[in-house]
Amino acid sequence: MIRKTILLVSTLVFSMITLAQQPSNVTGTTDPAKVKRIGLFKVLNGRLKEIATSVPDAQGRFGFRFIPEYEGLYALGSGNALSQQGVFRFYFKGNDDLHIRLTQSDYELTGKNTAENEALYNWDKQSKSLHDKGTTPGGMSTYVDFFPEVEEFKGKLDGIKKSVKTGNPNFDKFFPEIVDYDFAYYAISYLYMPRTAHPSKEEMSDFYTQFNADRFLSPELLKFPYGDRFMSNMIYRKLDLSTKPTFDQQVAAIGPDVLKGQYVLQRLESARSYSDFQEMNEAYKKYFTLPEQVDRAKAVEAKLVETKTGLPAFQFGYPDITGKKTTLADLKGKVVLVDMWATWCGPCRGEEPHWEKLNEEFKGKPVAFVGVSVDQDKPKWEAYVNEKKLKGIQLHAGSDNELSNAYKVNSIPRYILIDKQGNLISADSPRPSDPKLKALLEEWSNK
Repeated sequence: MIRKTILLVSTLVFSMITLAQQPSNVTGTTDPAKVKRIGLFKVLNGRLKEIATSVPDAQGRFGFRFIPEYEGLYALGSGNALSQQGVFRFYFKGNDDLHIRLTQSDYELTGKNTAENEALYNWDKQSKSLHDKGTTPGGMSTYVDFFPEVEEFKGKLDGIKKSVKTGNPNFDKFFPEIVDYDFAYYAISYLYMPRTAHPSKEEMSDFYTQFNADRFLSPELLKFPYGDRFMSNMIYRKLDLSTKPTFDQQVAAIGPDVLKGQYVLQRLESARSYSDFQEMNEAYKKYFTLPEQVDRAKAVEAKLVETKTGLPAFQFGYPDITGKKTTLADLKGKVVLVDMWATWCGPCRGEEPHWEKLNEEFKGKPVAFVGVSVDQDKPKWEAYVNEKKLKGIQLHAGSDNELSNAYKVNSIPRYILIDKQGNLISADSPRPSDPKLKALLEEWSNK
């Protein structure tokens, strides 16, 4: 009897492995005039990662043949992994066939499909209104009509979850979770989309006042394409944002370490200097429990290594208002503060009085203040410099310049600090309005 049991278990395991190694097929059509490219995505720890692309032919036909890495949710559509608009999720386990008609904003199943994807399709049709209102920016609705819809639909969830019996025990166990997570994601996301009217605390309906974020802040979240973004929204529900919680407090609001690691990586990947990376990595790397999390942190480090303190700074050179070119080499022997700015940038203009004050305070000291404009409209920059009579060396680099690319400057103002030997101090120094910058200038100018 024992021998027969072992044989049966071995046969089942072998069958599951064999199934997972069999290819799945996607056969689809779309409007080739509107959809130029289709992406196939896997879910990687709460985010989407593109694994294949297909270009529709003249008749709008496209297709994929792939071996699923795991049994679970994948995604397909004309959108991208970041916004996920126009991207729809499906279930693959190996040896599946998906037949689909795809548009930019919706999909329909055609022909014969697996029971799992038929169940997902029916759920998507039932929850479409909530999905579209909850995850689409704009004024499709206000809380006045949305909240009653949420409350009414909430009463249908148990029946929907019990209605699905596909014969696949893995999917049938997972489906109730899909329903619960999707519903919560649509309802909570609604609160953080641009709307014409927003509810007060007193106007929140029962679902929101009774919402338990910890129910969804579990490792299960990582199985969903929207896991990362939903996690952020749930933290906002747990904390009173009016108190301006610190990043430490935000991380502490998350239970499982693996989710803490995911949340930290969102912030870590926006680090703009090697020193910022080091500080955050040292404080939170204990939460990077997955190999992919460790790899993401290493990728950030590799990207920012050129911004490491002590490395030779990027050798820039740009013309001033008269056309005379000034290079970093020309300023050797001085601490150089570079201000990446533009005339259209409100925060940049807000720093101008503090910039002017620092120029006065360090007059006669070995400090060079260099404004580098990223304005595309050079005449407008010239007129602004003449009108404001800005202090320091004012140079024009334009919107697509090597200095911005070297230090990943994707928002301004950005201040870059360089020592007397031309080595980097910080690729993202404090702003002139921050007393820390004055202290840094005094420290390095006295060296």
